Amino acid sequence: MEDLDRQEILEDVSFLIEEKQAPKLRAIMLDAHPVDIADLLMHMDGEHRRYLFEALDLRTAADVILEVDEPTRQKLIEIWDERQLAGLVREMNSDDAADFVGALPPELAAKILKQIEPEESADVRQLLAHEEDTAGGIMALELVAMAQDGTVEDAINEIRKKADEIDTINHVYVVDENRRLVGLIPLKKLLLAEPYTPLSKIMNRDVISVPVGTDQEEVAKLARKYDLLSVPVVDMQGRLIGRITHDDIVDVMEEEAAEDLSHMAGIASHGDIRDIRDTSVLRTARIRLPWLVIGLFGGIVAAWILSFFENKLQQNIVVLMFFVPVVMAMGGNAGIQSSTIVVHGLATGSIGLGDMVQRLVREMRVAFLNGFLCGLLLLLIVTVVWNQPHYGILVGVSLLIVMFVAALVGASIPLLLKRYNIDPAIATGPFITIS
Repeated sequence: MEDLDRQEILEDVSFLIEEKQAPKLRAIMLDAHPVDIADLLMHMDGEHRRYLFEALDLRTAADVILEVDEPTRQKLIEIWDERQLAGLVREMNSDDAADFVGALPPELAAKILKQIEPEESADVRQLLAHEEDTAGGIMALELVAMAQDGTVEDAINEIRKKADEIDTINHVYVVDENRRLVGLIPLKKLLLAEPYTPLSKIMNRDVISVPVGTDQEEVAKLARKYDLLSVPVVDMQGRLIGRITHDDIVDVMEEEAAEDLSHMAGIASHGDIRDIRDTSVLRTARIRLPWLVIGLFGGIVAAWILSFFENKLQQNIVVLMFFVPVVMAMGGNAGIQSSTIVVHGLATGSIGLGDMVQRLVREMRVAFLNGFLCGLLLLLIVTVVWNQPHYGILVGVSLLIVMFVAALVGASIPLLLKRYNIDPAIATGPFITIS
C-alpha cells in the first residue's frame, strides 16, 4: 500500500471509527486484503486500532493478526480474553495456530487450548512438540491423502469434502496401507483423468519429501531447487504426517535472509532474530565487540609494520602517503566483494565446503586480474599527474598485492569459519580489514 493511499484510507477509516460506524467498517474490510488491514492497524493509535479490530469478522481478524508486526500483535492480544482468542485460533490453519499459540505466555496458551475442540487442540500440541525451525515446526497437518487403490473420482470427492478446511490444494498425496508416502498427483493431472482410473496408474512415484526434523533452511533450498509449490513431510518410517506450503517456504526464505543481514550487522545471534527496536544495546555490543577487537589488533599490527618505514616516509616519498588511503580502500572493496559472494553462496547452498579449493582458485584469478587493471590505471595516473613513473610502479604493484591478498582473505575466511561452525556473516569483516 502506497503512503499516499494509506493516508487517505486511514483518514476515511478513522472518520468511520469516530462516528462509531462499525457495520460500514466491517463491510469495507470484507473486500480488503488482510495485509492491507494489518498495515492500517500498525499505523493507528490505541483506541482506533481497538475499534477497527473488534469490528472485523472472526475469520478476517484471524488472518489480520497473523500479518501484523510483533508489537502490534501483542497490543491486539491484550484486547481480547482467552475465549475470544480461542475463536481466532479456530479460524486458523494448524501451522498458523501453532505459531500463534506458541508465541503466547504458557498460561494463556493452555487456557486457549482448553477452549478449542479436542481434535484441533491435539493438532496444535502435535505441531508445538516439534522444534520451531524444523520441517515439523512449520508444516501444516491439513492435506488430501488417498490410498493407492483409490480412484480419481474418490480423490475428487475427498477434495470437495476438505475444501473448507484447506485453503490451497496443489497435489493429492498417495499413501500405502501403512500411510507411507508412495506418490503424488498434481491437481491438473487428476482433473484430466477418467473418473474410474486407479490413482496408482497416474501418480508420480518420484516424490521429493523431507523428514520431520529437517532444518527449515534446507527445506527452503529444496523447494527453490525443484520449484516446489509444497513439500510433503514424513516421519522416520516414511509415513506422511504433513505438508509445508509455499507461503511458509517464502516466509522461511525471508527469515533466513533477515537472519544473514542481522548477523552481518551484529544485531542478532544464530536462531534469535528480533525486531531491531527490541534488541538490547548490551546484547548487540557483546556480539559485535569480539570481532571489532580482532580488527583493532589487526590495525595495530599494520601500524607496527609501517613504523619500520618511518625514515623512508619522512624523506622524498611524501607522494606515496597520498595513496595509502586509496590502496587500503581498494583492498577493502576487493575483500568485501569476495566475502559477500561466498557468504551469499553458503547461505543459499550454491557454494559448499567441498567447493573451497575451486572457489579460492577462481577468486584469486579474478582478484589478480582486477588488481592488475586497477594497479595499471593507478600507475598511469601517477605518471601523468605527478610525473613520477617509478612511484607509479610502486603504488601500482602495491595495489595489485593488497587487492589480491584481500580477495583471498575475503573468500577463504568465510569458508574456514563455516567449517568450524562460526557464522561467517558476522565474523568475516574484521579479517578483511586486517588484510
